[in-house]
Amino acid sequence: MMTRNQVAVALVLLATVNAFGFIDRVMIALVAEKIKAEFLVSDLQIGLLGGTIFAVVNAFASIPIARAAERFQRKYVTGLFLLLASIFTVTAGATSSFFQLVVCRLGMAAGNAATEAPPHSMISDMVPAEKRASAISIFMLGVPIAALLGSFLGGAVAERFGWRNTFLFFGILGVLISLLCLAWLREPPRQTSTANEGPAGGALNVAKKLVRDAKIRWLVLAVSSISLGSFGINTFMPAFFSRYHGLDAAQSGLGFGIVSGVASLVGTIAGGFGSERLARYDQRWLLGGPAIGYIVGVPIFIFSLSVSSLWVALPLMLLGSCTFYTAMGPSIATLHNSLDSFERATASALFLLVIHMVGQGFGPPLIGFVSDSASHLIYGNKFAAECAGAAAQVRGSVCAQASAHGLRYAMATFASFFVIGGGLLVLAARTNNSEIRGLKG
Repeated sequence: MMTRNQVAVALVLLATVNAFGFIDRVMIALVAEKIKAEFLVSDLQIGLLGGTIFAVVNAFASIPIARAAERFQRKYVTGLFLLLASIFTVTAGATSSFFQLVVCRLGMAAGNAATEAPPHSMISDMVPAEKRASAISIFMLGVPIAALLGSFLGGAVAERFGWRNTFLFFGILGVLISLLCLAWLREPPRQTSTANEGPAGGALNVAKKLVRDAKIRWLVLAVSSISLGSFGINTFMPAFFSRYHGLDAAQSGLGFGIVSGVASLVGTIAGGFGSERLARYDQRWLLGGPAIGYIVGVPIFIFSLSVSSLWVALPLMLLGSCTFYTAMGPSIATLHNSLDSFERATASALFLLVIHMVGQGFGPPLIGFVSDSASHLIYGNKFAAECAGAAAQVRGSVCAQASAHGLRYAMATFASFFVIGGGLLVLAARTNNSEIRGLKG
């Protein structure tokens, strides 16, 4: 078994890996307006670049990577693929066309696929079952750290040195983190509940086991809906601050970092530790606690989108968003509690494949489509021709106003997916057929 200090070091390194995984996913959001102006692309194309293009490759690469993590040391799988993603991130800074940027985005997606499922498996072998929700939530704290520091730094670099240098900056940091993982991350011994000394069947067998569990079926639907709202809104939140409140790239990155960073920090801790504590009295609260939060937080968030004063809107948006990040730790803990040690990386990969394909695959392009359509209705039939590229970024212009309000309506619409996700979490919490039967594993 690993000592407490070894577990602490491993969690810090894995949280840092998760931070870079998050930055890779939201990188396009930080520089979207500058890419849009240079390459003359639409919100739909930005959504495809930031979402679908990344999600498809990332989701399907996660399965063979997870199977490799079941067979080989997970620290090497994680570190080497993060190194691959970072190399493509650096290369993206040298692109001269939208097509070249798409190709680099595909490479980033493939490498990024190892930043979640293999670490999930490692963490579940580091701590006892009753501590998994909080331990995975500590791992998830990489997201708010990345959102707070990464969003501001990324926006500031883009504003002062150009968007290409944002990719270069984070790519080099990612290379350094991957090398640290390869050198310092300790592989935990596998804690399996079976006599098998190897991977328990293939991905298809793991998938069948998950599909047969009614609680997991509801859980997948719930987190997929939450992911749809989250990826859609986060991809365009910096653009919203720029269009609706008139902020530059650095200020928009800071605003995005404050909202998503602080909210995910508070939400992740509350969801992991709070739900775990409530579950001591009634196991249904492990998922029921986050469910109530989503239903309460959405109206506050939607109201914040219509407030013209940034100093009023930002605290309201932050307050509403705090509830949006509470489910992942309890969800992964619920998933792993009914699985063998040699199945957990694959199960996480399958779980993430579905929610990322739905959330990141459909969320950004759909919200981009809704934004374009709403802007078209506000401006008129010639919006696409007259407001392309930088034309929609001239402050005070009719194009800029139509673009800002179109995006605002799109974000308000997508917030409803959090309410749907909350309702589905309630159904998952009320389904008892998987009742922590894996606690002994």
